[in-house]
Amino acid sequence: MRTAPTATGGRRAFRRAASRGLTLVELVIVITIIGVLTAAISIGVLKAQKSANVGSAKTACSTIRQATMQWKAVNPSSDCATVDQLKAEKDLDTGFSLKDPWGNLYKVSCDQDEISCTSAGPDRKEGTEDDIHVPQIDTPEGK
Repeated sequence: MRTAPTATGGRRAFRRAASRGLTLVELVIVITIIGVLTAAISIGVLKAQKSANVGSAKTACSTIRQATMQWKAVNPSSDCATVDQLKAEKDLDTGFSLKDPWGNLYKVSCDQDEISCTSAGPDRKEGTEDDIHVPQIDTPEGK
């Protein structure tokens, strides 16, 4: 006849299981779960970083455009100022970066009454759909 397990017998079984540690299969499963979670988090972080870089470039272009408009008001007979010139003449803060988040220089253009600032965008190529323009250029897709 079997007897019911005693409290001391249950403790011994627990100690044996605890002393055994993790098996290789359990360890592989844990590492796989950690890897999947890391990949999922990384994808989200990269999307957020791209969005933040685009926002940063748009803000910088707006600042450059405003500084150029002020410079043009003081120098109406002059050509369009460059970003270097705006920084040298302290129309832009000395800590202002002349490059966009992707390492390209911002470009300023003055066409008649319109002043615009552009960045090549994430692909670092001018004339592509991811370029950043301030003010924003209307495109057929945007209408």
